[in-house]
Amino acid sequence: MEDEEKAVESLMSNMEAACSPSPIHCCWLRLRCWAATSIICGCSCLGVLALVFAIKAEERHKAGRSEEAVHWGAQAWRFILASFAVWLAVLILGSMLLWLLSYAIAQAE
Repeated sequence: MEDEEKAVESLMSNMEAACSPSPIHCCWLRLRCWAATSIICGCSCLGVLALVFAIKAEERHKAGRSEEAVHWGAQAWRFILASFAVWLAVLILGSMLLWLLSYAIAQAE
């Protein structure tokens, strides 16, 4: 009877560990690499903040404080995505502005 209870408890704990959602689905080194890439290929000021948060998350993970690590990792991902989104918006809006400016000059002549 006790063996069955222990087996059920271990099965339930394994299922809870497998089903627990985590906002970070990659390793901590990859998070830091994405943050560094967002500095180079994105809006650099947001990328620097992403790198700072990624390093904080990695340090918290090494210290064994997983809740704080997940929090800082999620913040890093938000800044990484914001960095790429801002840079993409600048590229798109900048090219549209140049097209509109050339159209306005052509119409003025």
